[in-house]
Formats: sequence, C-alpha cells, structure tokens
Amino acid sequence: MKLSCLRPLAALLLTLGLAACGGKASYDVSGTITGLNNEGLILANGSDTLPVPAGKTSFTFGKRIDYGTDYNITVNKQPAHMTCGISGGSGSAGHYINISAAVTCSQNRYTVGGTVSGLTVDGLVLINGSTTTTVAKDATTFTMSGSVAYGDTYGISVSETQPKGLKCSVQPGTGGGTMGEANVTTVQIVCNPA
Repeated sequence: MKLSCLRPLAALLLTLGLAACGGKASYDVSGTITGLNNEGLILANGSDTLPVPAGKTSFTFGKRIDYGTDYNITVNKQPAHMTCGISGGSGSAGHYINISAAVTCSQNRYTVGGTVSGLTVDGLVLINGSTTTTVAKDATTFTMSGSVAYGDTYGISVSETQPKGLKCSVQPGTGGGTMGEANVTTVQIVCNPA
C-alpha cells in the first residue's frame, strides 16, 4: 500500500483510539518558514493570530483544533519590505497526521529606469551590475531589465561602446543609490554628438 494511502488510515486509527478512550483528537496548526529576514509578519488561522519574529524557521499557533475542523492559514500582515506566500495552508484536521503549511518570504523588488535625451541612433547599452539593457534610438524613457531588491544598491552606467557618433552619459547624482519601496524612475541619460 502506498504511503499516501496510509496517512489517512493512520489518522483515522488515532482518532478512533482516542474516541474509544473518551477523548477527541486535536491537532497543532503549524508549519515551516523560509526567507523571513524582516520583522512584522503576522499569520492568522481564523480569529487566531500569530506574530512571527524575523529569522524564525517554523511556527505553531497557540490554539489546537479538533478532528474535522477546517483550518485556513493566511497572512494577516506582511513583514516590512517583504512579501510572504503560503502553500498547504488550508484543509480539514485529520486528513493527515500533522498540519504543516509552508510559508515562503522574499524581499520586495523594484525596477530602475528614467529618461533619455538626444538618442538619435541605436547602440546605447546601459549596465547595472551584471544586467545590461539595450535602449532603442529615439527612446525618451527606459527601464532596466530585471529588478533590484529593497535595500540593495544599484548603479547605472553606460557601456564603453557608445552609439555611433554620440557620447552618452548618466547625469551626476541620478544613476545610483539604495533601492527603496518603489520603482526608481529618476535616472537621467543624456546623449550629445561626439
């Protein structure tokens, strides 16, 4: 018999055994957490809420639930600058021996872009770390490929290979910084005849 078939059977036998002794099976509502680097996460199972500190790798709600009771674990409040999702967070107690949801968190990410002026030919390539973005001629705006996580630094530069007949540069004070909680749209690229 497959292991997946044995789990419901084992839960049923446990429940019947408890019922024979006059008790009722109850279950912890718990799970694992990955990537929780910031404070502020609050999980909920109905009206039962659970604040989870940064760095935790598991959780268990204070209230156990009885056999047959539905559970639905949700994110009541996201942690600062992060987004968390839940898999395996809903069901009915007793279908498995343990209730174990998986909470996965990741840092919020945003794009970097801005304006371009004087780009009359193709060939402009912008760089941010290992990411490159080609900007078409006559473009007046751009958005870099990829995204940058909240709190990480970014620095836009122009490739050494310039568009033919032009000298393009990032205007001082606009090309770098630390990513905040919104897309950056203030980088300024100016191209002039070489």
